[in-house]
Amino acid sequence: MPDRRDFLKLLGALGLGALGSAVVDILTTKPIIKPAEAPQQVVQPYYSVMVQTPQGPNGPRPMVVSADGEVIVDENGRIVSDLGVYPTEGVNELGGYTQTAGIQEAIAYLLNTGGGVAFIRRGDYYPCKVIHVGVIKRQVQVIIQGEGLATRIHLYNNTGRGMAWAFTVGTPGNSPTADQAPPPIFRDLTFVNDVNEGPPVGPMVTGGYYTGGGAVGNGVILEDITVIDPPSLANKPGTPPSGIGWIWFNNSYGIRVRGFTYLGANPNSSGSTVIVSDGVTFTEIDESFFISTARGGVAVSSGTGTIQITNTQILGFNVGVNYGNTDGRSKLMTTNVVIGTDRGGVEAYGAQLFVNTPIYVDYGFIDALICCSRLGGVIKLLDSVSRINISDSEVHSLTIETITKNSPQSDLLLTIEGSRITGSGSGPLINIPQEYATNSTIRVRLINNEISKQASSGEWPLVTVPNNVVFEMRGNYVRMLNGFDVIIGLSQDLTSGFYEFSDNIIEAEAQPIYLLNGGVAINAPFIVSGNKFLTQTQLYKTPPTAQGGLMVSNNLNLVT
Repeated sequence: MPDRRDFLKLLGALGLGALGSAVVDILTTKPIIKPAEAPQQVVQPYYSVMVQTPQGPNGPRPMVVSADGEVIVDENGRIVSDLGVYPTEGVNELGGYTQTAGIQEAIAYLLNTGGGVAFIRRGDYYPCKVIHVGVIKRQVQVIIQGEGLATRIHLYNNTGRGMAWAFTVGTPGNSPTADQAPPPIFRDLTFVNDVNEGPPVGPMVTGGYYTGGGAVGNGVILEDITVIDPPSLANKPGTPPSGIGWIWFNNSYGIRVRGFTYLGANPNSSGSTVIVSDGVTFTEIDESFFISTARGGVAVSSGTGTIQITNTQILGFNVGVNYGNTDGRSKLMTTNVVIGTDRGGVEAYGAQLFVNTPIYVDYGFIDALICCSRLGGVIKLLDSVSRINISDSEVHSLTIETITKNSPQSDLLLTIEGSRITGSGSGPLINIPQEYATNSTIRVRLINNEISKQASSGEWPLVTVPNNVVFEMRGNYVRMLNGFDVIIGLSQDLTSGFYEFSDNIIEAEAQPIYLLNGGVAINAPFIVSGNKFLTQTQLYKTPPTAQGGLMVSNNLNLVT
């Protein structure tokens, strides 16, 4: 029992004075009855098995231990439990030593005990070979959980001849085994490319790449994964690591990626791709961030399948989204996506965050629906057929490149509707170079947009169109700002194709303003009708050499 002196000090501090002394007399002469304690409930850990570095704050500790305390891998890296032996022969063995910082053995424990969560504690982990996450024929779910940026898995030094991966995910065989397997989940992990000097190593590959692989069936889920691609090796400051390998999804019904971050500053990754989705029915990328301050290669690439990208930023890459070797059912759907930027408030750091080519389709087919997004640069096709619809978005200066070398002939239908098309600096806002219209089919429709661009000086056309295209500009609000005096620039004689400029409202900041630059023959159909020029505008800057195809009617303030 506490003595009288302790009680007096306590009650004195409370300001009870003489009353406190009386209270002390009572408390020190009568026993204090301690209330009965409620039985304490044992809190069960949320993980099934835990991975940790062999050295902790208090000294050596087991590398892998189950939730009930069984040691799977000891502090020396030795596999001491058969529950840590992977079910496929040749991956690891009882009595041997882990080559994956204990991560493979933790996954094996889950496969051998019915699935669950492998928790990888904060720390740096250096596996030296691929880690297998195959669910074999056991219908179990593997969840690999880290502590975000505090759990760092370093991509190993690849001594092989080709690309390798940190994780491989797959189910041997095809349907129905693969279809019944629940998707593995990777959550709150960080991959760091600061060790490798050999061929590229990627964070993950799914479906059949390694022995014992196969279709992934119901896919894989990535949540809050970060990939760091630094400018230097950890042990050689100033020497960049090898370019990073892909995250490669294939042979699956569906992939879900949410909260993904790629932070790239590695100059050797200029030819790399961050995420490749190939042979996947549906890939979802949401709330993600791709940034390269070293002009990275491709942010997202797809073969056959549909990709949906939402609430995502892609900055500083050469190519935003690349579709290659696709079939006629492949689609791209984006909502609330920023692909490149003119400026982001970080010029002091020397960052160039624009994306040269937001969409590049090579040797395939694509149907793209882009909504509530931001993009600019070059839309490029190579022997491809594309239908691209951009709506309710902010579109910066665009150049159309459709290249036909073999089969199929490049064929583009681009519709921009209900958007703000804007830019600054020299050159046209929408540019269709004439060399790409000769052997390809190009159709561009600008409908119900706000269109404007300004430059410090010059006499630029707002839009340039060549011969042999279908061009429709209808229902737009067009603002002619400083540096621009021609709405449509004609780069050559128009002998084929179809052209329409109708029902637009044109506001001019300065005079004189011209609808066409002229100086060429206009023999293809060219309709100019129902436009409202808020200030007097000349039809031609230079008279055309022929105008048999020109049809002009019902325009306000257009001087012919």
